[in-house]
Amino acid sequence: MAAELPQPPFYAIKNIDNLRDAALFPGGLNTTSGGKIREGVLYRSADPSKLDKDGWSSLRQIGVAHLFDLRSLPELEKGYKGVGQEELPKDANGDSRYPWIDTLEAAGLNRTWTPVFKAEDYSPERLVERYIKYMDKNVEGFVAAYRDILSNAGPAYRTILRYLINLPSPASTGSSKPLGALIHCTAGKDRTGIFFGVLFSYLGVPEEKIAEEYNLTETGLARIRDEVAARLMQSPAFRKYMENNQAGKETSASDLASFMQAGNSNEGADATLVNGAELSPEALEFGRQAALRMVGARKESMLHSLKMAEKEFGGAEKYLRRVCELTDGDLDALRRNLVVPA
Repeated sequence: MAAELPQPPFYAIKNIDNLRDAALFPGGLNTTSGGKIREGVLYRSADPSKLDKDGWSSLRQIGVAHLFDLRSLPELEKGYKGVGQEELPKDANGDSRYPWIDTLEAAGLNRTWTPVFKAEDYSPERLVERYIKYMDKNVEGFVAAYRDILSNAGPAYRTILRYLINLPSPASTGSSKPLGALIHCTAGKDRTGIFFGVLFSYLGVPEEKIAEEYNLTETGLARIRDEVAARLMQSPAFRKYMENNQAGKETSASDLASFMQAGNSNEGADATLVNGAELSPEALEFGRQAALRMVGARKESMLHSLKMAEKEFGGAEKYLRRVCELTDGDLDALRRNLVVPA
């Protein structure tokens, strides 16, 4: 499937999904000033931690120099245990260290951990609140989730932006070393998506183009979309959600939180059964569509989120100034480094 993705903007590297250079959007990402977003600098992807040595080397070969990981600690721990590991190895100082970081660095790459949310934001209650937003049939659910991301992401986004601010400009000559920043979360869709949305908005990319580039994530995740949806449907909370629908009941966050406490103990169970009762085809389809929405990246979600950023934060530039604490000089450097003049 990876080989069938449109190249550009996607890159086909084993064990990493949704990998692309955003500037290689078909036809290019042009700005209203007539410039074009610089290629070889702004990469995005889903979780890359399952790459092997050759995979990390391939990332460097396509132009990636530095990874920025937006995931929170519970996500990192769950991903590590998900490949059959339990106890995290310690480095020479006694600190926990994921083995794939050693492989990454051996390939000549650097990584900065910049979590958007704190570990406590992954409590069952907070997770359910987030899930319900992404499951919403209406675009307002995604908009609310992206408002929450923008409200919490200032320090994380500032770290990434400082890297971009300190890059040599496109007009510079000299070293041919990779310069690219790979920004990722778990799916490369939401925390990553709204980061690119705000950045491109500041740089002058028309909103329609920003939303179209964001929508490419549905293509980038197509290989794993059904698998992820099926896994979501097997969780205790999701099965309760489908059961409530079958019974004609509304599902509240507090109702699902208790089921989240059960963790993933029922993963692999028959998703058609809840408390021994069989779910109707209608209830199963209701759940499947909700799960697919969670891994979706509709244009409307980004368009409405950009309008929300304008209303709630004063627009992209004010967001970068107030929340990410960038100065006039920082903002000038971002334009100079990321936009190639016509």
